[in-house]
Amino acid sequence: MAHVRHVVCCAITLVAACAAPPRTPDERPNILLIVADDLGYADLGAFGSEVRTPNIDGLAREGLILTQFHTAPVCAPTRAMLLTGNNNHVAGMARQAGITALDISIPGYENHLSDRVAPMPALLRAAGYHTNTAGKWHLGTAAEHSPQAAGFERSFSLLHGAGNHWNATGFFEGGSLYREGGAPVTYPEGRYSTEVFTDRLIEFIDEGRGDGRPFFALAAYTSPHWPLQVPDE
Repeated sequence: MAHVRHVVCCAITLVAACAAPPRTPDERPNILLIVADDLGYADLGAFGSEVRTPNIDGLAREGLILTQFHTAPVCAPTRAMLLTGNNNHVAGMARQAGITALDISIPGYENHLSDRVAPMPALLRAAGYHTNTAGKWHLGTAAEHSPQAAGFERSFSLLHGAGNHWNATGFFEGGSLYREGGAPVTYPEGRYSTEVFTDRLIEFIDEGRGDGRPFFALAAYTSPHWPLQVPDE
């Protein structure tokens, strides 16, 4: 869960890919969308932090910095807005699943992406983009509400809102739910989440190289979301 000012969606290389029809597919830009859960806006070097973040700073220098995205008070509604361009109620995430026992069965409270929106990955995939994601999903656990249903052709996702950064012990009954391409997958025990998600996303991108199609890649990191765990180095 993230407070408003702490949900930073680093769309610093998110360029206007759909602003005009491309002349040829290979001229369209690749799109990398980085979401770091609970990372403060000013925690990045590009926005004045004393913390060294040279790779992110490099992307900021070379890409386009968008600063007018408005978050919701918590993370799942924010993700729904980010991936659909709609108010979170329209997108089906009026509230954060699991933070209240109130059962509301009216439009806007579906707790997954609704059929009233067209998710950005689906639009980009229809336009010829490879669509890949690795990391946190938190927009529904059923197959019909999965990353694949939203338009991702390749995915490695934590379905829950948080989890141990080193294993699948999790904070929910049955442990953390990880899915790859919709199928249950075992988390690689002992590897840090940021490293795991990055490596899988790079593999997905590499698989699509050479066919002339651009990619949309969503890197949805759980770190630095609690639990506050980091490698010694």
